[in-house]
Amino acid sequence: MPKSFKLIEDKFSEVDNERQWTYELKIAFNYYPIKKATITDHYLINHGDVINNQLIMELLEEMDGEILEPTKYKGKRKVFKWETDYNNERYRLIFWFEDNSSDWLWIKDCYPC
Repeated sequence: MPKSFKLIEDKFSEVDNERQWTYELKIAFNYYPIKKATITDHYLINHGDVINNQLIMELLEEMDGEILEPTKYKGKRKVFKWETDYNNERYRLIFWFEDNSSDWLWIKDCYPC
């Protein structure tokens, strides 16, 4: 079965000093249709040996339809934490909505719990 995501941009951000991969996908989160997700390379610092972009995108597909309250705020930004069991492992995603957008998620981190 084909995945419902595809890579649409791979770049290094000089402003954020990080690599960013943006994917097109089709899921719902907090009743919003999500069309894009950007993964930053932050997870590679400590979890690159057990996590990769494909796994993160598959976890987002598993999150389809979830409704979560934000766990904290970073400035005005609402930050979400989601945990799930996937392929007999427990994972945690840390993410937020792209500024001024309700259809684009930014994933800062993903790691095994």
